[in-house]
Amino acid sequence: MRKLSKILLGLVLVFLALGLLGCQNNETNNEPYIITFVDYYGNVIKEVNCDGESICEIQEPTKPANVGQRYFTRWSIWPSEWENINEDTIIKPIYTLDNRVITIGGRSIYFYSFFIMIGIFVALGIGVRETGRIGLKKDDLIDGFLWIVPIAILGARLWYVVFEWNQFVYGGFFPSLLRILGFSSGTLDFSSFGLSGLAIHGAFFVALICAYFYTKKRKIDIFKVFDIVAVGFIIAQAFGRWGNFFNQEAHGGIVGGAIGDTMNLSLEQQFNFLRYTLHLPEFIVNNMYITRGLHSVAVEPFTGYYHPTFFYESMINLMGFGIMLLLRRYKKIHFGELLSFYLIWYGGLRIFIESMRTDPLVFEIFGITMKSATVTSILMILAGIGLSVFIRLRRKGMDYSTAKNPWF
Repeated sequence: MRKLSKILLGLVLVFLALGLLGCQNNETNNEPYIITFVDYYGNVIKEVNCDGESICEIQEPTKPANVGQRYFTRWSIWPSEWENINEDTIIKPIYTLDNRVITIGGRSIYFYSFFIMIGIFVALGIGVRETGRIGLKKDDLIDGFLWIVPIAILGARLWYVVFEWNQFVYGGFFPSLLRILGFSSGTLDFSSFGLSGLAIHGAFFVALICAYFYTKKRKIDIFKVFDIVAVGFIIAQAFGRWGNFFNQEAHGGIVGGAIGDTMNLSLEQQFNFLRYTLHLPEFIVNNMYITRGLHSVAVEPFTGYYHPTFFYESMINLMGFGIMLLLRRYKKIHFGELLSFYLIWYGGLRIFIESMRTDPLVFEIFGITMKSATVTSILMILAGIGLSVFIRLRRKGMDYSTAKNPWF
């Protein structure tokens, strides 16, 4: 017992010693120090010499210039924290991200199109791996992909144009047609070409219509193709939303909301909510700093941090994608029910996202302004339920029990 008592007493003394050492580290540093503000390239903008004895008066330097398509958002240390600095410190500027992947000869490839193409080819790869398992031919899928995808992209464009008609149709037939096709200048100027403005609902419905005629011609079970299309679409959308992130579009409202012309939270509080309450990666939070009226004052009424609805939608789509991969391992799931799941899942998700978006596509009916995506999503949910009931009643035995072992 004496040995045990000595051991316990020794441990207590060790902890006390460590506590005393910790207390000693709280001494204030009275040595002179320098606070240095630098620009994007590390060049010194301003130096503040502090004597270490009194509170150091720091005045913010002129905001550094934009770098390409990046613009300044804040300093790496918030002004509220400057008075706590007591040693040599370098304060760097934080910028938004460039939305270009690469620029060659004055022509740029943007992340918007980059992520859309990545999503499309990932969807194709997953579909090709699935064909043999459910009794389809890879060549049939690839052939359908080659002619359906371009038409689906056109459908996405036309869907967007219909709800933003005045933005494209003016100044005569041919200029309007060229703007619809992607020439924003209304002339055959390829420097102004780009499909900025696509709506996923248009792509989805056009793809389903094309798949119907294609499968009928090739005499393929359309419900098997529907499942491949559904799985492909949900993963492609998860990728595609990151293009919206780099464009700083398809976002939600200002973090914390606002009353009239006043934001409820300071910029630092908005940042901390996204970074430390929601635990979003810092590069995402930094790029959600958007200047007032970037797209329009109605969309961005303040300069501040906006909700990254692109991220919420992308992550929930990834969850749905994982569930769909599990569902097609379940033998009692019928062919076509993955499409039902997609219609219900994405319909519900999109209603949630649209409740936060500040730039929805809208239309008027009987004098009532309605969000097109919300109305479409409600119809998708109803269609998904109806399709599942139809499949269960009319396609008994046509389920995944006939498929080979899954590769996922």
